[in-house]
Amino acid sequence: MQDQVNILVVDDESGIRTTLSAILEEEGYNVVVAEDGYKGIEAAKKTKFKIAFLDLKMPGINGVETFKRIKKISPNTIIFFTTAFFAEDLLKEAVKLGAQAILYKPLDIDLILKVIKEDLTKTNILVVD
Repeated sequence: MQDQVNILVVDDESGIRTTLSAILEEEGYNVVVAEDGYKGIEAAKKTKFKIAFLDLKMPGINGVETFKRIKKISPNTIIFFTTAFFAEDLLKEAVKLGAQAILYKPLDIDLILKVIKEDLTKTNILVVD
């Protein structure tokens, strides 16, 4: 059970938010959803998220700008982008900023669960010389 892991899902499509949050909650994760970047940023101010899924293209504030602001609040949050569109400029910026992965819609739930588990089990080793 992963009940101590908080995951943020930010997407302007209600179907994506509902489906992804239901599946992640069924897996034992605590999930908070937001329908736009601004609400996602506000959620990040209130809750420490281990992982966030951000839609790349949203009205108001896009996923890359949301990423930048969330990283200022919570630098250790692992960010995954989701998108149904190929937006080369946004994709390049997302990779440059350190996005963990870009997942294309329709989302492959098995892949999402796999990448979450892989990232949660990674061990960072500090080497001191």
